[in-house]
Amino acid sequence: MKRVFALLMALMALTMMLTLTACGGDEAEETTDPAQTETVDPGTEEGTEVTEPAAGADLAGLMAQMIADAGIADYIEVPVENLTNVYGIDAAQVVNAAAFNAMTGGAFPEEVVMIQAVDEAAAADIAAKLEGRLTSIADQAASYDPASLELAESCDVITSGVYVGLFFTNHYDAMSSAFQSAVG
Repeated sequence: MKRVFALLMALMALTMMLTLTACGGDEAEETTDPAQTETVDPGTEEGTEVTEPAAGADLAGLMAQMIADAGIADYIEVPVENLTNVYGIDAAQVVNAAAFNAMTGGAFPEEVVMIQAVDEAAAADIAAKLEGRLTSIADQAASYDPASLELAESCDVITSGVYVGLFFTNHYDAMSSAFQSAVG
């Protein structure tokens, strides 16, 4: 009797799993690729949508490469929706972003933020906020962490058109160079 009951429970579990899998398949098919944007082609009938790839640097791929090249194992990604909380950056000004904080043994975590802004005015605003963050780190470090103060004073916020990057990291030279090469 116990074996029959166990077999029935296993069969019910398998049925539920197949049902959930079947339901989940429809959702995946409806999801659009975030790397593509839909536009209306003026040369076609009104309402006809044409899908074009979004332009811009692959910031997420660049971040992954930077992390691998630097051998950083202990890091936390900062998603776009958290840029407001962490850096005061309005998500509406951001087209694309990749950011992480890494604990590397110092008093302050290393911070790398790379953003593609909606336009150059937004990029200037974002750059000012990231400069403020770098200044805040330097001000806090001045009283008790000379190594972080020195690092903050040697790092800059980099702006290239609509791209802005903050590289408060011991790997500043390599990461800032890679960023500048990627965003042209």
